[in-house]
Amino acid sequence: MQPAADLVAEILEGYANRGVFRGFSRGPVRGGKAGFKMLWHRDRFFDLALDPRRKTMTFPVVLPQVPATSPMNREYREFVKSRSDRGLPGHRRIDPKKAVVEPFNRGGNVGLRITVKAGAYEYATRKLIHLVHETFLVFLYDGRYYDYPTVRFRTTNSHPRPLA
Repeated sequence: MQPAADLVAEILEGYANRGVFRGFSRGPVRGGKAGFKMLWHRDRFFDLALDPRRKTMTFPVVLPQVPATSPMNREYREFVKSRSDRGLPGHRRIDPKKAVVEPFNRGGNVGLRITVKAGAYEYATRKLIHLVHETFLVFLYDGRYYDYPTVRFRTTNSHPRPLA
């Protein structure tokens, strides 16, 4: 069986090779934990932490500067919860039997944590990447938060590259 860190790295490298990320690096494994860094949406670096003992993968910051008591934080939690809704097509839905995703807010930064069920690291990795991608393509661009990326990231980039 392939170690979780190697499997996750292989999947992320695949996304990088297809141009989804503009940069990708894998950090050392320490105490069983692995770290990855991607240059991605709005030319920002995203850190991903893998903890196989806890069976979790965490993006500590997906959306910076979002107060915990804000409507945006509440609506993003609802958006993430909706990604497990049976009404979504299977390719867009997160199956709670394979992975459970939860947003969190620490110090005004919204992050995402996914807990892997039944060893489904490939499934969970792909779903987590797709969820972050949908955060930028659907949640931010489909409504009230369209201006958030421009204000928070101070860039004028167009839409992020689609996942292939």
